[in-house]
Amino acid sequence: MLTSLNMIKRQSLVTPPRAGVETVESYNRQGSMLADEHCYEAAIDCYNQALRLQADSFTAWYGRGSALANLGRYRDALINFDQAIAIDPRQHQVWTFRAVVLIHMKRYQEALADCDHALRLQPSDREALTFQGVAFHYLGQYKRAYASYDQATREGTAQRNRRILPRLADLFQRRQTQTH
Repeated sequence: MLTSLNMIKRQSLVTPPRAGVETVESYNRQGSMLADEHCYEAAIDCYNQALRLQADSFTAWYGRGSALANLGRYRDALINFDQAIAIDPRQHQVWTFRAVVLIHMKRYQEALADCDHALRLQPSDREALTFQGVAFHYLGQYKRAYASYDQATREGTAQRNRRILPRLADLFQRRQTQTH
């Protein structure tokens, strides 16, 4: 039964929007949902439709680059990420994913530069810190790799603590008032 539900869901994802209602946002959203289901070729088709409607859609270029990277088509992915960066260079996630592609292409120095750029935009970007560590590792700079991994882990712990500690304080205070 789960398989038939997944098939219905996938079928609904590949069905194009109703005639006359096609928008860049709807194609981008559909592409994202397909990519989440690992239907990368279909996702690329949706992003292509979005780009036909709006050639400067950051989301479409980034989404298509992500789908291409997930298919192992790294050169094509890099071209798409470059287009996304040309449209909006302030989006840290595109710099990070571009670094991942460069690591796959064994272009580690360029990957480091992209991670550095992402971290200038978003200093607590755990993914950028992690892939910075990967690039350092491949370059044989193990101490710097471990420092990046450590910082990524600390950032994750700090984020969890910011979410959890207020809840714990509230719980503790409620228990204190119940016992008195």
